[in-house]
Amino acid sequence: MEKSLFQFVWRYSRTQQIILFLITLLSFPILYYTLELPKLIVNDAISGKNFPRSLLGAEWGQIDYLLLLCFSFLGLVVINNAVKYVLNVYRGLVGERMLRRLRYDLYKRVLLFRLPRFRKMSSGEIIPMITSEVEPLGGFIGDAVALPAFQGGQLLVYLVFIFVQDPLLGVAAITFYPVQGYIIPKLQKRVNMLNKERVRNVRRISDRIGESVQGITEIHANDTAQWHLAELTDRLHANFTIRFAVFRRKFMIKFINNFINQLTPFFFYSIGGYLVIKGDVSFGALVAVLAAYKDLAGPWKELLGYYQNQADVRIKYEAIVENFDIPDLYPDTRISTEPTEDLLSAMAGQMKLDHVTYVGDSAGQELSAITLSIDPGETVALVGGDGSGRTELAAMLAGLLSPKSGRLTVGGKNLEEMPESVIGQKVAYIGPSPQIFSGTIRSNLRYSIRNRPISTPEALDDLADRMREAELTGNTPYVIEAIWENYQAAGVATPEELDTRAVELLNHVGLGDDIYQMGLRSRFPENLDEKTQNAILMARNKLFDDVQANRNLSSKIAFWIRDAFNPTATLAENLLFATSADRHTEVGMLSENDHVRAFLNQSGCRKLFVEIGIAVADAIIELFSDIDGDSAILESLDLMTATELVEYRNLVAKAHSQGAEALERWETRRFIALAFRLSPARHRLGVLSDERAAQIVSLREAFRQSLSEEDRKDFAFFDRDAVHPYFSISENLVFGLPRADRRGSQETVARLVSDISEEVGLTAYIMQAGLDFDVGVMGSVLSVGQRRKIALVRALLKQPTILIADDLLQGTSEDQVTHALVEQAMANKTVIWGVNRPDLAPNCDKLHIMQSGRIVQSGAPQDILETV
Repeated sequence: MEKSLFQFVWRYSRTQQIILFLITLLSFPILYYTLELPKLIVNDAISGKNFPRSLLGAEWGQIDYLLLLCFSFLGLVVINNAVKYVLNVYRGLVGERMLRRLRYDLYKRVLLFRLPRFRKMSSGEIIPMITSEVEPLGGFIGDAVALPAFQGGQLLVYLVFIFVQDPLLGVAAITFYPVQGYIIPKLQKRVNMLNKERVRNVRRISDRIGESVQGITEIHANDTAQWHLAELTDRLHANFTIRFAVFRRKFMIKFINNFINQLTPFFFYSIGGYLVIKGDVSFGALVAVLAAYKDLAGPWKELLGYYQNQADVRIKYEAIVENFDIPDLYPDTRISTEPTEDLLSAMAGQMKLDHVTYVGDSAGQELSAITLSIDPGETVALVGGDGSGRTELAAMLAGLLSPKSGRLTVGGKNLEEMPESVIGQKVAYIGPSPQIFSGTIRSNLRYSIRNRPISTPEALDDLADRMREAELTGNTPYVIEAIWENYQAAGVATPEELDTRAVELLNHVGLGDDIYQMGLRSRFPENLDEKTQNAILMARNKLFDDVQANRNLSSKIAFWIRDAFNPTATLAENLLFATSADRHTEVGMLSENDHVRAFLNQSGCRKLFVEIGIAVADAIIELFSDIDGDSAILESLDLMTATELVEYRNLVAKAHSQGAEALERWETRRFIALAFRLSPARHRLGVLSDERAAQIVSLREAFRQSLSEEDRKDFAFFDRDAVHPYFSISENLVFGLPRADRRGSQETVARLVSDISEEVGLTAYIMQAGLDFDVGVMGSVLSVGQRRKIALVRALLKQPTILIADDLLQGTSEDQVTHALVEQAMANKTVIWGVNRPDLAPNCDKLHIMQSGRIVQSGAPQDILETV
């Protein structure tokens, strides 16, 4: 990286900075004449004589001459502002392009960091540097040359104009500039030092917050929240102290500037007035000088601001260089070189380590003079516990760690010099804590075959613009909308075949049932094809008929039937026979919907729901009168919180003492929201009579008819003959709810859904939907075991030549399944296991026992196991 910000600016935007400078020069003559014309208007057009005058081949009277000068002035003002507009837009464009280039370069450098670097820098430090800390640099880069040239040029134009009018006034204008030039840099130097310390402190805060997010389980498990809050308080106090010191010095700089700027007009008024009285300077010239000086403050202020900003961004840039311009980066060719057949074929050769050593950042991460050969197609196990060097050796064999000395070759080629385009395609590595990326299961499985785009989409309207901007900013020419999946690497020809292969592997590792359940919980896409819709409706109707014909089954499910009350559903769903089109709207909040509120008032059923709400609140208050307000039982009801319990107690007391009619409008809405949340079969409060239930059902059609066609788009109505857009696949198949008051209802529904899906041929579709399941932030929704299995399937999907799996075998009953799958998928290929104990790696050709970074014993499994 360039060591200074100006080197970076000049290297990558030299031409643009020159263009900005030339545009700036163009504005100076225009600016000068906007100062000269007011003087001519006052002295020549207004106070002048000898009219008419000949000008531009015509005779001009005094009024005509005045208007000519005024419109000329107006034209110059328009031209001057147009030049400023062009200048500012181009400055912004240059700044944004350079900011984009810098962020891309920093992120690329992160990808070139060697693994040990990430033990010294956390994501909490790296992320702010690439995102927020470089943001001010973009604005400054656009101003780097243009702003000092433009503002400095304006300042010079104003001063030249003033000196032309009278040298004494010019001297008065610049009298205090030397004073400012001496004092301000001294104050700014201290501000710069404080800003540097502030940047470091903010990074520490970011790092601690990131640690807390990652370790939130440990915080709660060890009751250390107060310790972490105290630590953050200390950091925040340090930040406060630094920022307050910065503010004091910055405002002192501003105070000095403002004082001096206000002091100079004293000399203008006194000296200028004296010269006008004596007749040495015309009144128009004094007016023009005063106007010029008034404008003089702007450029001077901008230049001082530029100086302060330049010092601030210089500190930020130096801090970025310090962290990103490190000597042990991988070369750029590591990630940019395309694979060659020579290197790809070499990966099928023998792996050989010759006196390889490695030194980690702490004890237990060393390798000492490792000499080892692994033949093609051989299955070996590296055996050792924590601190044995097993994990480091496995990572080194995968090309993830570099030897400090010695040599590691594959097929005679130095692995350290091979590009990732070869290693990433031919070697699959599964570490102790495999990374699952945010997104879907499908995107995580396909991750291993997204090496280079296979084709570039031609349908993108802005493709040419994006390619041009990428070239101008040094970004990659690849577009994310391209087809990245290398189907050939996975041994398939189409996306459908790839999904089929992925599902087969998921079933082999025991994730099939999990994926199936994830698919059932997923929703249909908006563009669901007609064939699948018909299959869903056919399965729904068959399930309904089968259940209705079986008394035992019919008692387990509460179907959505237009003229029947659903006891498991909420009263809101029973009244509307619909859900909100906004899937984020909570059931109780439906009472705040404008259409619902209007219907409650027009239909006269508002009183009904207020009464039900009061009855629900009464029952809850009575049930929890002797129970702690923080009771988990109360929270599980999803009717009200512990805080709301106190509020409802007061509202109920008012309703009983003064009558429901005395309740204010907002108070009745609280009771209606409570009634809307009630599920009679689930809550079992005994507050809903059959008569009231029937009355609610009778209002359904009236509500629907009260809505216009446009208003109906705010709701998703229940329709047996249509797929519900906000129901899951399972809910669409059942078109009802498991009875909350019947034991075993959930299991019965799950079995029925599974049977009917297989019967109508929907199982494959549901599995595909399961692949679209969102795994959460970095796979947080998945269990540890699920993440390991997905990592294994991802590794096998790209059909590697070498598979390295460290700590994947945990000594559980699933190890046998994992072994069988790997043996089948990696037949005649190299497999390297990393395990804690020798007995965890059966069917290996050779075991290598490791201790303290050395291989202390090697041999066949049966020989090793006999000595253990």
